[in-house]
Amino acid sequence: MLKIKFIHTADLHLDTPFKGLSSWNADLSKKLKDATFKSFKNIIDLCINKKVDFLIISGDIFDSENKSLAAQLKFVTELKRLSDKGIATYFTCGNHDPLKSWLDTIKLPENVYRFDSSKVKFWTFKKEDKVIADIHGISFNDKDIKENLAADFKLAPNPAPISIAVLHGTIGIPGPHENYAPFKLKDVVNKRFDYWAMGHIHKRQVVNSSNPAIIYPGNPQGRDFGESGEKGCYLVEISKGNDPGSEFIPTQLIRFEDLTIDITGVDQIELLQGKIKEAIERVENYDENANYILRITLRGRTGLHSSLNDQVQVEELVQHYNEEHQDKQNFIWIDKIYVNTQPDIGIEKIKKGVGFSSEILKSFDVYLEDNKKLIELIKTIEEDFVNAQAKREIAEFTGDIHKEMLEKAKMLLLDKLIKEE
Repeated sequence: MLKIKFIHTADLHLDTPFKGLSSWNADLSKKLKDATFKSFKNIIDLCINKKVDFLIISGDIFDSENKSLAAQLKFVTELKRLSDKGIATYFTCGNHDPLKSWLDTIKLPENVYRFDSSKVKFWTFKKEDKVIADIHGISFNDKDIKENLAADFKLAPNPAPISIAVLHGTIGIPGPHENYAPFKLKDVVNKRFDYWAMGHIHKRQVVNSSNPAIIYPGNPQGRDFGESGEKGCYLVEISKGNDPGSEFIPTQLIRFEDLTIDITGVDQIELLQGKIKEAIERVENYDENANYILRITLRGRTGLHSSLNDQVQVEELVQHYNEEHQDKQNFIWIDKIYVNTQPDIGIEKIKKGVGFSSEILKSFDVYLEDNKKLIELIKTIEEDFVNAQAKREIAEFTGDIHKEMLEKAKMLLLDKLIKEE
């Protein structure tokens, strides 16, 4: 039977800087620096261990047009490992690493094929002298490509049994990404390709499972909390006349995760570490051998409410936790803890009682239950603001944010009132 097996990856963003994360220490910074390279090395190891026929990379190999010489040399070194094993590589250049930005002095290893940017071209893959697959693709020459490049793809004049399209671009809604090389499903469904190996969108997704299969593998290493969860590549198998089979395989060195932890009933600060450990182990496809960087939201009614609403104490808690874990082989690092707890008190009982606290709670409920009155309250508060920046920022808040702020203010005030009473 004529069939092929390959790894499909994209958006490596080698040499990417880890930005937007607070106060990394020197040891952690060093681990982060090489995360994208180590993830790519994991992909190369996977290609060798799975004995694939070839590797496909669908653009954005580097994070910037100003890619370092060292980054390009590391990339070529890894591809040579594949070449030495007789495994081919086919890759396109994307918006972050357009073709014109590549150094001519860097020679690609044998059996490595980079697509041109002038038009869609193809290479034919043979195994044991049998023609198996045509791999078609096109690179970005410049960063900002708005044309529908998918429209230019067509089968070879005498097509191989299997045809693959490699494209860096956008199908459908781009989300947080720029809308580069946009096209629609209807543009490609009748082109008779078996598989569209896509790149550019960092969240993995199977756009279409067959006729044709269209897959974004996402980036193989998350770079911030906007790219949380498992990251990796796809192992794809295609045999003539059958739908492609695909398996997602994680390759990341570091996982970013947002955790919400309910600490209702917890009244000892030392018990928090156990709660954090339990929450991590409940993460989807938890891997005890992986590294984790966390942002944690604490919620629930707890006797620790007052302590946790002291920012200094929270920062000390984070520092203490990180110091205990930073020297472990597989680290867990807390970037930030958000506090959305409530005092461990009977609110409904207080409401039914008499006194100032009861009246305060009833007044808060009026605004929490009536959006119109809440908006009027916000407008009244805005009139007292002198700072123009503060006025602009509060004007951008949504109704949900207003209610969240009011709820937190209610609990802070009630906590102080209960203490005084």
